[in-house]
Amino acid sequence: MAAALRKSPAYPSAILRTRWTEDALQAAVAEGVRQYVIIGAGMDSFALRRPDFAKGVHVIEVDHPATQSFKRERLRVAEVQVPPTLEFVAVDLSSHDLGTALKRSAYRTDRPAFFSWLCVTMYLTRDANLATLKAIASCSVPGSELAFSYIDQREFDPTLQSKDNKLVQSNAGALGEAWVSGFDPAELSADLRNVGFALEEDLDGEQISKRYYGSSKHALRPLVTNHYARARVTAESHADPA
Repeated sequence: MAAALRKSPAYPSAILRTRWTEDALQAAVAEGVRQYVIIGAGMDSFALRRPDFAKGVHVIEVDHPATQSFKRERLRVAEVQVPPTLEFVAVDLSSHDLGTALKRSAYRTDRPAFFSWLCVTMYLTRDANLATLKAIASCSVPGSELAFSYIDQREFDPTLQSKDNKLVQSNAGALGEAWVSGFDPAELSADLRNVGFALEEDLDGEQISKRYYGSSKHALRPLVTNHYARARVTAESHADPA
């Protein structure tokens, strides 16, 4: 099974985006952040394998009720003890607001937070992605951060689509999870600014591979059109409208 997973075109991205996100989280924790919100958590294991740097961090996993229910049942069957610093928030964000959902948790809107939103944006429309970004900014104090992944919009043009991404898209579609939209890297900074964020970093697949492997021949190499962006909530996101 492990060997088969490593042969998947999606494997390098899954490994490196997790490493990159947790590096950014570690830096945020060093600055005093003690809230980590994982949007679309899926089978994320961070709260169960908690690194030393995150011992005092409260983790909130936000996910669709069906997915979260499946995960919690698997943890129960496997007799995995859920730590007291982990909270589950079940919500369908296609029909409910993130801020309202977080009110059901111990999330503090008056304290900085770190959010991750990985391998989700390609399954949502552009409007839904922008609405989610705006919701994150609206329920966060300035300085809070978000790490998220996205697909270069050119991959949705059949004449420009790479062979490997075509395979990944085909497999996702067969599972009923078709890719819907991406972002244009050249316009991402403006898109984020319009919903209350300042872009801090945007790495493509080649850049994130070089960060962790240099020129090693053993490097994991995500598709170059896979992107990993980090943004910070601005004070303007909470400014009263003129």
